[in-house]
Amino acid sequence: MKHILIFSLLLSTVLGLSQTVQTADAIGFGGSMSPLVKVKKDRKEYFYHLDGNHFIDDVEEHDADLFVVVKKGHYGVLNDKGNMVVPIDYDEIELATEYEGQWYAGISYDYKYIILKKDGKTGVADDKGNIIIPLQFQNATVINKNSIGIAKNNLWGWASASDGKLVHEPEYEYITKFFSDEYVEVRTADKSGLAKASGQVIIPVEYDDYLRYIVGGLQTYIEGTKNKQLYLMDTTGTILLSGNTDYKAIEGSKLLIFKQKDLFGVIDPNTQKVIVSPVFESLDPFIRNLGIAKKSGKYGVVDMQGKTLLDFQFEEIRFLAANGHHKYATGSDALTEKMLVRKPPEDVRLKLIYEQQINQAPYFIEVTKAGKKGLYSWNGKTIIPCGKYKNIQFHYYRGKSFFLVDSELKSGIVDETGTELLPVQYRFNDSYQYSKEAVQNEFDLANRFIVFSEGKEEGSIALKIGLFDLDQNEIIFAAHEQYITLLNHRFFLLRKLIADYNYEFLLYDIKQRKLRKLGADITDVHVVNDSFLQIETKEGVYQLTTFDGTKIYANPSWKVEGNYHLIRFLNYNKHAMIGFYFGLKKIYAGEGNLFIDTLGQEKRFTGIDQVDCFYDGYAVAAKKIENKEASSGFKYLKGMIDLDGKTVVPFEYDEVYTAGADAEMLVFARKDSQMLVRRDGTVILGAEYHDIETSSAYPNFTFAKANKYGLADWAGNILVAPLYDDIRRNYEGDQKTWPLLVKEGDWYYFVGKDGQKYSIKAKECSF
Repeated sequence: MKHILIFSLLLSTVLGLSQTVQTADAIGFGGSMSPLVKVKKDRKEYFYHLDGNHFIDDVEEHDADLFVVVKKGHYGVLNDKGNMVVPIDYDEIELATEYEGQWYAGISYDYKYIILKKDGKTGVADDKGNIIIPLQFQNATVINKNSIGIAKNNLWGWASASDGKLVHEPEYEYITKFFSDEYVEVRTADKSGLAKASGQVIIPVEYDDYLRYIVGGLQTYIEGTKNKQLYLMDTTGTILLSGNTDYKAIEGSKLLIFKQKDLFGVIDPNTQKVIVSPVFESLDPFIRNLGIAKKSGKYGVVDMQGKTLLDFQFEEIRFLAANGHHKYATGSDALTEKMLVRKPPEDVRLKLIYEQQINQAPYFIEVTKAGKKGLYSWNGKTIIPCGKYKNIQFHYYRGKSFFLVDSELKSGIVDETGTELLPVQYRFNDSYQYSKEAVQNEFDLANRFIVFSEGKEEGSIALKIGLFDLDQNEIIFAAHEQYITLLNHRFFLLRKLIADYNYEFLLYDIKQRKLRKLGADITDVHVVNDSFLQIETKEGVYQLTTFDGTKIYANPSWKVEGNYHLIRFLNYNKHAMIGFYFGLKKIYAGEGNLFIDTLGQEKRFTGIDQVDCFYDGYAVAAKKIENKEASSGFKYLKGMIDLDGKTVVPFEYDEVYTAGADAEMLVFARKDSQMLVRRDGTVILGAEYHDIETSSAYPNFTFAKANKYGLADWAGNILVAPLYDDIRRNYEGDQKTWPLLVKEGDWYYFVGKDGQKYSIKAKECSF
C-alpha cells in the first residue's frame, strides 16, 4: 500500500502570551474587500485586518493591493498585508494606478501612487507610503509613470515621480498624458503643446485643441492644427510637413498615407518626398505592402511605391487571410504570445498556435465586379475570374488555402492555382453523417478531408456523401448513403447503406490507402486505445480485433445489452470504460471479475466478485457477503486492489464516492468512517476520518476526525489539523480559502494559512 507523506500544520489552541484575545459581537468574511474581514463590536460594524489589527469604519476605494480606509472621518491607506502605509490622518485620498491589457489576478502594475489631501493642500506618495510630493500644492494628479502634475494658483506644472523634484514650474491651465511616459501634453484653454518628462518644451503651446499622435508604423509622428493648417512633427517636435489634411500610419514603414485636397497618396515625412502622388479618392492602410485604393469611383490595388497591381475596375475589394477572414491590418502575434504566457487550457493553446500559423500564411484579394466575385493571389495573379462562381468559401489546410466554390447550386473545390480539384457538380454540407470529433484538436488532420454530397435519394432521409482528400487531391470515398467517421490519425470507419437499413462496415487505412470490409454481421465499431476495434455483431455480442482483422477475443456472454446484475462503478472523467489500462481491459460479460490482456488472455482475481477498470494501476473492487436484512440476502463491501490482486483498501466499505475535478479521488464510506484514496492507490486520509468533502469548487477540501474538522489540499497535505467543530472557507479570499472562519466550542475564530489563530473571537458569525 502506498501512503502519501502528510505535512500537518498543527494549530495551537493557545494564543501567544503577547496577544490579547479581543471579543466581538460577531465576525464574518469581508467579501470583495478580502483580506479584510467584518467585525461587529459594541453594536457597530467594522472592517478589520487580521494581521495588522486595524479596525476601520469603511473602505472608500480598493485598487491593486491598496485600500483607502476611513476612521472617524479621516482617511489612510492600508495594504493587503495589513500595513498602514499611510496613517489615517488625511481629509481625502485617491489611488492612481495603471496596468496594461485586461486585468487578472497577479497582473503587474505600471505604477501605483497615492494622492493625499489635508488642510487644503495636496501631495503624492508611492505605494509604500513614501512621500514623493510634499503636501504644499493646490492640487496634484498622476500624469504617467514618470511625471506627477502639481498645481499652484490654478496653474499646472509637474515633478519627477522618482524623486519628487520639480521639473517644470506651474504655468499651464491643463496638463495630461500623451503617447508614452516620456511626454506631457501642456495646454491653455484652447491651445496645446508638448514637453518631455524632463521639463523641456519641444512643441510650443500654439496648436488648436489637442495634439494627436500617429502610431502603427516604424516611427511615431505627432500632428497638430494651427491657423486651420495641419502640421506633422516627429517626437523631437521638429516640423516635418504642413499643408496636408490627414495622415495615416503604414505598418512596417516610416512612410505615411497623406491627404491633400481630398486625394490620397504616400509620402516620406523625413525627406518630404512624395512616394505616391495624391491621386486616389481613398487609400486604405497598407497590409503587406499592398493597399486598396479608389480612383474615378472604382477600386484597385497598389503597392507602397504607387505601382498598380490590380486595375481600377472593381466595385469592392477585400483583403482576406488564408482562412477567408477579412484583414484590416496584418495583425500582431503579440497578443497571442501574452495569452500563451498565461498557460491557457491545452485546447485553447493549440487553437492559438494554429491561428498564428494561419496569420503567417499568404493573403488573398477578393474583388467584386458587376456584382460578381473573383479572387487574386497576393502578387496579382488571377485565381478565380470574376463571375466564374457565385460564391467562394475558404478552407485552410497546412499552409495552403483551398476554395469551396459553387455555381447554379453545384459546388466543387479549387486550389490556389485556380485548378478545379473537385468538379463543380456536388454540394457541401456540414452533415451529421460525417464525424471528425476524435481529432478535433488535431487541426491539420481534421482539415485534410472535405465532405461533399450528391443530395438525397427520393424517399431517403440521409444524404449521399463522399470525402475528398486534400493531400492526395482525389476522392477517397465516392458519394453514397453512408456514415463516415475519422477514428484517429490512421483510420476511417464507413457505415454504408446496402438496402433497407442494412449497412456494411468498411475500414479505410489512410496511410496505405486501402479499404477493407469488416464483415456482414457487424452493427457498430468502437476504437480501443488506437490499437484495437471493439465490434458489435448482429447477435448482440462484442468482439475485439486488431485493425487488420485479427480476432483477439470473443465471448458469447460479452453482450451489447450489458448485464444489469453487475455493479455500476463510478466513471473516471476523460477515461473510456472500454480501454486497456496497464495492459488489462475489463470485459463486461456475465461476471464482474473478467479481464483480458492485449493478447486476449483472460485474467480473474481470486476471492473477489467484481472489479472496476485499472485506470491508474489500481481498481475499486467488491466482495459479496451475506446480509439477511437485504431482500437479496446479500450485500457488497467495497475496497481497492492492485494489479496483482493485493488489497490496498480493505473490503469494509458500503459506498464509494468520487471527488476532485476529474473524479481522480475516491471516498470509501461506511457507517462510522471514511477513507480518501487516489485512483493510483495513494492513501490520502486513512480509515479514521469522516465527512470528507467531495466538491471540486475549491483547491482543497474539508474533512473530520473524531467529529473535529480540518482542511487538506488535493495533494493530500494537511493544511489545518482536525481541531474544530466547523470550518468555513473564504471564497473571495486568498486561494478561495484564506482566512478560514472556524468554530471551537462556543466561539468563532479566524485562522490563517500558516495555522495562526487570530486574536479575535465571537459567538456569532455571518458567512
